[in-house]
Parts: sequence; C-alpha cells; structure tokens
Amino acid sequence: MDYSNAPRQTDQTRKASGPANDTSEAHRQPNPDPASLTRAHLKADARAPRHRVNRKALGHIWQSIDILVILTLTVTGAFAMSGGAVTEVAAGELLPLLAFAALCPALAMLMRLYKVEPRESATLRMLRAFIATAFAGTAITALAHVTAPNVTHLVATFAITSVGAVTLLHVIYAGFIQHWAKSGRLARNVVLVGATPNASKLIKANAGSGTVNVVGIFDDRKARSPQALAGAPYLGTTDDLLSWSLLHEVDRIILTVTPKAEERVRLLLTKLRALPHTVCLLLDLDSFDPAETSLDDIVGVQAARMSGAEERFSHLLAKRLQDVALGLGLFVAALPVMLLIGLAVRLDSRGPVLFRQVREGFNGRPIKVLKFRTMRHDPDAAAKPIRQVELDDPRVTRLGGFLRMTSLDELPQLWNVLTGDMSLVGPRPHAPGMRTGGTETSSLVAEYAHRHRVKPGITGWAQINGSRGPLHSPEAARERIALDVAYIDKANFWFDLWIMLRTLPALLGDKTNIR
Repeated sequence: MDYSNAPRQTDQTRKASGPANDTSEAHRQPNPDPASLTRAHLKADARAPRHRVNRKALGHIWQSIDILVILTLTVTGAFAMSGGAVTEVAAGELLPLLAFAALCPALAMLMRLYKVEPRESATLRMLRAFIATAFAGTAITALAHVTAPNVTHLVATFAITSVGAVTLLHVIYAGFIQHWAKSGRLARNVVLVGATPNASKLIKANAGSGTVNVVGIFDDRKARSPQALAGAPYLGTTDDLLSWSLLHEVDRIILTVTPKAEERVRLLLTKLRALPHTVCLLLDLDSFDPAETSLDDIVGVQAARMSGAEERFSHLLAKRLQDVALGLGLFVAALPVMLLIGLAVRLDSRGPVLFRQVREGFNGRPIKVLKFRTMRHDPDAAAKPIRQVELDDPRVTRLGGFLRMTSLDELPQLWNVLTGDMSLVGPRPHAPGMRTGGTETSSLVAEYAHRHRVKPGITGWAQINGSRGPLHSPEAARERIALDVAYIDKANFWFDLWIMLRTLPALLGDKTNIR
C-alpha cells in the first residue's frame, strides 16, 4: 500500500515544494512567452461537461426496469385471471401471459430501445416503443384465441394495460434523454489531435448533435499560432495535452491526421499511448458525409482503436456491486474499531483524527483519500518541502507507528470505496506528480498512466506481491507499475476476492518495507 502521510498541498505550495514524495528542491519556472500565456488562458477557459451519464449503463438500467415491470404485470395479470389460485388455472390460459413476458423484452431489444441516442426525437422513441409492445400485445391476443378462447377478452385487457404501461415508461425515458442531452450530460468529451481540414469538417458536422463535446484541439504544428478551429479552441501541442488539468474529464482522444501520414501517426501514437484514454484513429475521412453520419458514429464505428481498452459494463457492474456489498459489510464491522482508533489518535497527540490526501483516481481525476493521522500535527507543514517516511522517522507518533505497521490507518478508505472514489482492489492511489528519487515517476515508466484505467484500491496485486510503501528507486517504480498493469489486464470478480484473502497475511508478514 501507499503509506506516505504527507499533508495536503495547495497548487501554490506544490509549485514551491514539489509534488508528494519528492525530495528534490523546487525548480524555478521560466517566464512564459505571450503565445504560451494565450494558450494557457484558452486551456483554462475550455469546458468539459462533468457529472455525465454513461449511455451504455443507462440503457442497461432501463432494460432491467422494463423486465421488472413486465414480470410484475405478468404476475399481476395471472393472479387477476385466476382469482388468486394460479396453480389451478389451465396452462393454455397462462401461456399468452408468459409469451408476453418473453416476447416484449425481445422486441424492445430488436427495436433498439435500449440504445440511448441524444439525437433521436422523443416522438420517434415513443413510436418505436409503442410498435414493439403493441406487436407483443397483438400476438398474445391471437395466441389466446388458440389456447384459451374463453379468456381472450381478459388477455386482450391485459395486453392493452401492459402496452400502455410499458409505452408510458419509454415516454418517461425520452423525457430524461431530452433533458440530459440539452445539459450536455449525455455527450462524450473528446479532444482532437490534428488541426486539419478534416477536423474542421467533423466539428461542424457534430455541432448541435448533443452526442459529442469537442473540448479542444491539440496539434504540434500549430504551436506558434493559437486560434480556434470551427469554434473549437486550439489548446496547444501534444505535450500540452499530456499535462492538461482537464485531461481526466476526457473520454476519448481522436487522431484526425490522415492514416496515409504513417510517420506522423506513429510519432503521435508513441506519445499518446502513455495515457490511459482510448485513442482512436479516424479512417476513410474523405468519404465522410455530414448529412448522413455524426462524429459520434465515426468514433464508434469508423475508427480504429489504437490504444486503451473499451469498458466492459458487466465487469464494471460486478465490481461496483462487490465494492458496495463487501465494503458496506467491512465498514460496519470495522466501525467500532475505527471509533476506538479515532479516540486513541486524539488522546495520543494534538491535531485532527483524520488526514485527507489528494490522490489520483480513475482517469487521473483528483480525489481526497482518508487516513487516520499517524504523524505529529504541523500547521506549517504545507509550506515545507515534502519528504518520504523513513525508518524510525521522528515525525511518526507512537500510535502512528503501530497503525502504519498494521495498516489500520487505511481503514477510513472504506468510506472512499462506498462513495465510489476507490475500489476494494486496484492500484494504490498515488499523489499527483509523484516522484521517485527526485524524478517524476511517470517519466520513469512509460505505462505509468495506464494504472489510472481503473479506480485505485485499498489493496492490490502489487501489495500482496511485496511492493508496498514509498518508492525509492526507478527499479521499484517499474516493478510496481508492471504489477498494477498486470492486475488491470486480468482483473475479474474472483481474482479480486483472491487478492483480498491474501492481503492480511501479506501485510502481517511484511517486516522489510517502511510503512
């Protein structure tokens, strides 16, 4: 685990003293030139909509609601037709209702009702929902004529009621889609690399669609003339992109450079593969027809994924359910222990009980990680250079040494798991701009940013394999990142459980790492 316990820094103090875990002296920044200042203002003014809704997840949620409602209608209809004695009703009378429960969700999928399209009109969505449900209702009414002619009128009543109820659900869905589309919450945030005529063509075609938000453009060849392209701001070079403060809000990076420029594409990909984001290379741009295809369609279909990995909804759902179920159980079980530790910390030394650290979360997004305070409180610590914890460090309190040795100081991070900032299992959260031996760790390991493709965890594959505590050498940094990336590649529900079971024995048996 990451056991640094440095005080929180502001942006100003971070510039003065260096990032967390840095032991080097501060470097004086050269005075920026006017062009750099202009680009800096453009980058600061760029807007990437936040609190967005995952369209794929939303479609799955609505599908689950539909199935639940349809099953509820089916059971209610069966009880109404039988007067409460369902087991005494002939199979032929129940068959139309069971057919509706199977046919209606299948037709809804066939009509693509669970694909959330911001561009689609609410009227068209409601019409497709009505057609799918009405076809199912008509089919079961016809089936009732064959299997149970004496209850055809009851089946028809059930069909009309069910068609109305399911259609009404999709009217509500359409309202949510319209509302979220207008506020930009359904749009993918993308940046374009390459200020090319094709990029301008794509931006203009995408205008007003609500499906993609082009936050800005980066291009090494335009560094000397900051400007906007088709309304999208030019934000700098690819080096500027790598250090951009809003990068964690971007969903995809799209190369608009023609694939025919092989050498330029290769050089750009070499840089961009260091990021955890999905990087797409647009194909066949010359045949792009703005009247027929949107940028969203091109990103999803007519693009080659060159880097990054597509999210697996089933895995994300299973992992989140695992985090909530096990995390809540562990939090409740550990609550009495945490209360006692909190009281002991308060009595042991002056200062706050909890310590909040700024760390990098999913996609590099800044998060505040909770820990029990294990060092002596220093009100002026933010203005002093940061150094890593050492053996017999005098800053560590008597109780703090025990908490670090047993990792009990990490227990408050169960709250970070429940709020969704962290996971039970994943790469340990690092400080922004973390350094190893005076050198920024991300520059030592090419795959460093790929550890941000998942949420950070309380424990992880690296920790149970002995890579714990501060990093003091490039070799140690490379070993930990290799283990983090290996975990991401093979992560699954059972693997996470195995890591959790291995965590306590691995920590208690660790007598070598400074924590």
